Amino acid sequence: MSLAADTREAVRQRPVLYDALRAGIVNYTAAAATLDIDGDREAIATALRRFAESLSAEDADADSDAGDEADRSLTVRMESGIDHVGENSALLAVDGIRFGGDADVQERSSAAVESPLTAIHATGDVDSDLLATVLDRLRIAEITVHAAGVAGESLVVLVPRRSGAAALQIVEAAA
Repeated sequence: MSLAADTREAVRQRPVLYDALRAGIVNYTAAAATLDIDGDREAIATALRRFAESLSAEDADADSDAGDEADRSLTVRMESGIDHVGENSALLAVDGIRFGGDADVQERSSAAVESPLTAIHATGDVDSDLLATVLDRLRIAEITVHAAGVAGESLVVLVPRRSGAAALQIVEAAA
């Protein structure tokens, strides 16, 4: 591969650097020094700069195509008392572990999950990009996420009960 291709691949393995390049907030020479690529640091910095320019051009094209689609239409609600449930009624299921409301709880699982939990449930214009944004913002706010998922027009995030209100505000703001 070429030095430019190696640089792009190294950046794609580091999402924070990728996002920083898209935002235009990178010291290219310093970033080049952190990448494990054989080559001249200035040449790698130039490859980073060109990659950032291509990302900016892609963003400009996407923004002009998106129009009003950037504003999502969502309904966000909070449901407390979420715990492990049986097979028939689950708000969210991950690898065989099912979560639902108090009325559906069969018995407490031995899994190491703080119970009960609060579900933040967004319906409408949701996708994996919104889920990624929500998870990043919850991580920054130091809110533990016990489970999360997106399917169809639903996004569900399970957080500790005491973090429910803050998580609700984060999901609403992410839209």
